[in-house]
Amino acid sequence: MPNILFICGSNRSRSPLAAAYFQHLAQEAGRSDITVLSAGLKTRPGELICPEVTELLAEYNLSPLQVGTSQMLAKMLKSADLVLCMTRDQQQHLEKNYLSARHKTKTLMSILKQDQDVFDPCNQGLERFRQCLAMMKPALRALAERLH
Repeated sequence: MPNILFICGSNRSRSPLAAAYFQHLAQEAGRSDITVLSAGLKTRPGELICPEVTELLAEYNLSPLQVGTSQMLAKMLKSADLVLCMTRDQQQHLEKNYLSARHKTKTLMSILKQDQDVFDPCNQGLERFRQCLAMMKPALRALAERLH
């Protein structure tokens, strides 16, 4: 059973949005065996995901996989088959500090052979969240197709 972990800074916007949308694509492709998680490198206890994530996912008749944020833990990296970061800095941090992440961590946009970070839409309004998801969708689709 493949285990995919999406990582961003605070786990409030990009990684929960990517995880929920990717799980939807995987299920559409008949891959209910894939475990999808999201986590942040620097979360605060009790913090919730951005309300725009829930609002945007509702436009697709989807729900977030979690309501509160999740701090990235070493055991998450160990059990993941693939770790997808939103930025190159996040990828470098994981590869430098966690031996178990070294050969299975990449940026989301590298799936499309793009050397580009996914911008953080937090505190910038719903339209910016739409732009963020539009940026991520081609990479998420390509990943879902590869796992099909």
